[in-house]
Amino acid sequence: MNLERIRRALRGLLGWDSWAYRRGSKLLSYTSLVRSEGLGTARALLRLGAASPAAPAEALRFKRLAHPFYIRPGTKDVSVAINNFVREEYGAMTPSGRPQVLVDGGAYIGDTSAYFLSCYSYLRTIALEPMADSLKMSRRNLAPYGDRVELRACALTADGAPVRMSGMQTGARIGTEGTLEAPSVTIPQILAGLPEGRIDILKLDIEGAEGPIFAQNPEAWLGRVGMIVIETHGPEITKTVLDALSANCWSVRRIRNLYFCRK
Repeated sequence: MNLERIRRALRGLLGWDSWAYRRGSKLLSYTSLVRSEGLGTARALLRLGAASPAAPAEALRFKRLAHPFYIRPGTKDVSVAINNFVREEYGAMTPSGRPQVLVDGGAYIGDTSAYFLSCYSYLRTIALEPMADSLKMSRRNLAPYGDRVELRACALTADGAPVRMSGMQTGARIGTEGTLEAPSVTIPQILAGLPEGRIDILKLDIEGAEGPIFAQNPEAWLGRVGMIVIETHGPEITKTVLDALSANCWSVRRIRNLYFCRK
């Protein structure tokens, strides 16, 4: 029985909110972290998680990555690194064939792009991130991958119109009251600029903007995408996304907070 199955069994026995489950879950997470990355990296991540956000970012080496990855202390960067590099949440299903193009919608600090670029040496990414602080970290973390990376300071939307951004870190989202204005791009616009004419892996973690994208003629681009990995935000948006995929004969499998989708 692996650690995730143990976690689920404890959750079912003790309940989500029990003190015993929370302590047990933390212990299992730390055990998994040490087993995966070694004691030194595990201690560094715990230290960074508890440190002041005013401290400088530190580069850590992860076994799944081809290059060191910078983590900002006291931010969501630590949990993001654990989920993507230790638990390998985005690696729960593999794309078909030899993926050439990743579109990373909601690139944050470059974590998903770094993971897939390390998994597939022939892959290149178009990473989209509208928030300046996260974009700066993405540029730093993805620089070692050279010309395999195209980093764009923009959001992904259904219509390609400028947007206003609010929130911070992993909670940054499009909103009418946002103080930052950013350009946006559509999936068809990205496809039009690709020599291959297709996207092999489309990752979407765009804090609700996925709803309009799947509501407004997804048939125009779904046939040119190989695999979608998406985190949805709210039951109405989830229904919109899943209904659109079902109507276009896509299969969907949910693993933790992610939906893995294929034609």
